[in-house]
Amino acid sequence: MEPILLEDSQRSNVSTNLMNLMKVFEEQEIKPSKSDFLVGCVYIFMLECGFIPKEKANTYSDSEFSYRRIKELIPDFRWKKANENTYCLSFILEPYQLYICEVLCIKTGDDLVINAIVRNIENAYSSIMLDILSFYTDGANQNANLKNIQNLRLMSTLFKEQIAFPIKHAILRIVEHRHPSLEDLPPEIILEILQYLPGMDIVRLTSTCKRFYIIRQEVRLWEHLLERDHNISMKGDNYIYLFKKYGSFRKSSSHHLDYVWTTRYNYRASDNVLH
Repeated sequence: MEPILLEDSQRSNVSTNLMNLMKVFEEQEIKPSKSDFLVGCVYIFMLECGFIPKEKANTYSDSEFSYRRIKELIPDFRWKKANENTYCLSFILEPYQLYICEVLCIKTGDDLVINAIVRNIENAYSSIMLDILSFYTDGANQNANLKNIQNLRLMSTLFKEQIAFPIKHAILRIVEHRHPSLEDLPPEIILEILQYLPGMDIVRLTSTCKRFYIIRQEVRLWEHLLERDHNISMKGDNYIYLFKKYGSFRKSSSHHLDYVWTTRYNYRASDNVLH
């Protein structure tokens, strides 16, 4: 079966999207550098997340994943600057054309710095740095060769988790459009889910994004955990105090070790809240 996503490509089974990318280089008589190829992958990753190029506004009706659409939107390398070190790409989510996502890629040495910002949304920006040579088996050659590509899944994961998904969520939230993800559930539902988790799992989960982190500071959650796991009924204390007071509390019964609170339990609190 042909790989659908770019990250699923293998040397023995290359996705059509990757072949189309290399075909564009060939048709435009471009001998792609390694950074050229990676930026081409960034373009495809954005398409996989539902974005379309700004110049294709009003061509599609939604911002959902569409394999057919990805195959149609062949990249155009006019967004590459003359100095060959800077690339500027612009995307939108249909039908929210007011919020244009600008993706600026800058090659600095052996690194590719990727900055993304959404116009008209405050604090909607993300940044990531990719080690170019991590995605090729040959470090010396400056040109991209399909046979030498590696770690596409890693690159896809890094880019989507740190750039594409946060940017998309920011746009969908501002237009009050719910996105099918745990992060976009109403806060009261997320809080209800957290109450069923062990304390350490709550700390780990709510350290993954700012929204979860804010919800984690709800005092009722920790009052519930103290009563559930340690039979301690406590009201009126704040989030920081609960962490400081019970961060090293231990359950004496050995068969309840799953619910032991140790100093490791509040490592995030001490790093991010208490200081």
